[in-house]
Amino acid sequence: MTEYVEESSIDLIVTSPPYNVYVRYNTYDDRIPYSVYLEFTREWLEKAYKLVKEDGRFCLNIPLDKNKGGQQSVYADIVRIAKEINWKYHSTIVLNEQNISRRTAWGSWLSATAPYVIAPVEMIAVLYKKRWKKRGEGNKTPSRKFRAI
Repeated sequence: MTEYVEESSIDLIVTSPPYNVYVRYNTYDDRIPYSVYLEFTREWLEKAYKLVKEDGRFCLNIPLDKNKGGQQSVYADIVRIAKEINWKYHSTIVLNEQNISRRTAWGSWLSATAPYVIAPVEMIAVLYKKRWKKRGEGNKTPSRKFRAI
C-alpha cells in the first residue's frame, strides 16, 4: 500500500540522503556520476519543497565534501540547488566527527604528491520554505508525536 502525502502538509523534514560515496544499498546505486547525483538531488529537493507548509522547515544532513569519484563540494552544491528551488537558508549545524586518522593517513601517506583530506565533519543545512517564524495560536510546546515517511 502506497501512502499519499498531501502537498503543503508537512511541518518539518529531517533527512540524510545517500552521499554518492559507493555505499551498498539494496535499492539505490550510490556510485553514479556526480552530475547525475545532482540531478537526482534536485528532484527530491523539489518534491520536499512541495510537501512542506509555508512555514515548513527542512534539516538536511549532508557531507561537506567528498573525494571518492573525484573531489566535490557536496554541501555547497546541494545548498545552491536548494536555493535555486526557492528553499531559504537559515543556518548550518556542523557535526564534528573528531576522528580524522582513519580517513587521511592512507591518502596522504601513499600519495604524497597528491594528498587528500576528508573533512571530519558532516553538515546539517537548516532551510525553510517561505517564512521562518511559525504562525498560529495554541500550544507552543512541540508534540512528541511525529510521522515518519
